[in-house]
Amino acid sequence: MWFDINRFHLLVLLTWQFSIFFASQQIFPIFSNYVPQWRCGNGEPTSDCEVYENCKSNLTFVNVAFKSAAMEYDWVCGKSAYLKSLFSQIQFAGVLCGTFSLGAISDIVGRKPVAVFALSLGILTNFVTGLAPNYQVLLGIRFFLGLSVGGTLVVVCTFVMEMLLPKQRMALRAFFNWGVARLMMTLIAMALPEWRISSIACAIAALPALLIIVFVFPESPTWLHNKAKLEQMKKE
Repeated sequence: MWFDINRFHLLVLLTWQFSIFFASQQIFPIFSNYVPQWRCGNGEPTSDCEVYENCKSNLTFVNVAFKSAAMEYDWVCGKSAYLKSLFSQIQFAGVLCGTFSLGAISDIVGRKPVAVFALSLGILTNFVTGLAPNYQVLLGIRFFLGLSVGGTLVVVCTFVMEMLLPKQRMALRAFFNWGVARLMMTLIAMALPEWRISSIACAIAALPALLIIVFVFPESPTWLHNKAKLEQMKKE
């Protein structure tokens, strides 16, 4: 077959694609922090914060493409505007922590259990994002979502690579990649232009990667070989 890819390898490639789709939650703040222009009464559309602060009782957003968390929680102008940046910073702090902690743990206990944990945590927190009762809970949830993204980037992607021969990785890079993941994220946001609903949809869309890892994949043969677990490697 092309690149010597069989049905198992195709599942590996699909797992890679759905995993990096989940990891593309790193760009979700683009949507969650989106704020369109606004107008005061029948005035002209503007992005002037002075107009926003002085006309809240008669202010409307114009040409709204996506209903964001920033719009719902009033992270637009004034003292609360910094929360737009904080949303992203907390999530990236989680990514940093997840990258070095879950990566190190996977070297000790194995790729598969940590991959299952990272994706399970990520799908759960992404789903719960859509149910957050207030912005304080939302910010806390996004840290743990970032933690799982960090684990996914390091552990799941390494796991996938260790399932493929070097010549098969060309297909992975060429056809299953970040560009496709970002396109999937954008299409979901376009089809479901509300941050809570799109968060839940993203959680559901990432499920195939978790299901394949749980029910199809064995432990990484490379990890088993490095741990001198040769009998288990042959068995799996």
